[in-house]
Amino acid sequence: MTMADDSSTIAWRLAQLEEAVRGLSQRVVAADLYARDRAELERDIAELRAQLAEEKLARKEADRDLKTEITGQGTNWRQAIYAGVIPGALFLLGLLWQLKGGK
Repeated sequence: MTMADDSSTIAWRLAQLEEAVRGLSQRVVAADLYARDRAELERDIAELRAQLAEEKLARKEADRDLKTEITGQGTNWRQAIYAGVIPGALFLLGLLWQLKGGK
């Protein structure tokens, strides 16, 4: 390599380094801007966590109210007879009638 080749290579490397520094300086964010953005993000995350906790509590209360409503309704004796005893008895009578008819 000659001296001219060395100087052109050095000049080319220097130009690349200057371009890289310019590119990095455009990406650099000021410390106060970074701190402000980070604080804002942390505040937003804290608000979202608080909203999520409120929502969970509201859902638990709604579930509890629904359970209370369901268990509080209960069934009276008429509903039990119409819903369980009569259909069960009819089913058993139907089975007995089919068994007796098959003999």
